[in-house]
Amino acid sequence: MMRQTPGRHSQRGMSTFGWIGVVAIFSLLIITFFKVFPMYYENFKVKNALQGLAQDTSVDPKSKRAIWESLRKRLFVDEVRSVKRENVVIERADNKTTVTVTYETRDNYVGNLFIGGRFSESVVIDR
Repeated sequence: MMRQTPGRHSQRGMSTFGWIGVVAIFSLLIITFFKVFPMYYENFKVKNALQGLAQDTSVDPKSKRAIWESLRKRLFVDEVRSVKRENVVIERADNKTTVTVTYETRDNYVGNLFIGGRFSESVVIDR
């Protein structure tokens, strides 16, 4: 009976280049997660600030200045730096005030590349 021995070229696992490729792919995924997550977390804070604004009965929904000041304070407390006054549109029609926040965020990704997002959130104050 002849015994088969493994050939000289049989593979017994991943090569060094294979492991380098796997590590590189997972590294890019981790970097992407740590760059994108803060953007969406900041958007979550903007949504919460708008919902809090809609539920706050001390804010006069007819006054654009009062709405902006209340929203600005909420965003300051939550450390939201991407939203400026020009990103907020306040419209009043049929005893309803609509507050819309549309803004962009960007962050360096790798080298000369950047990663960014455009967000738009809106709330209706019915008072």
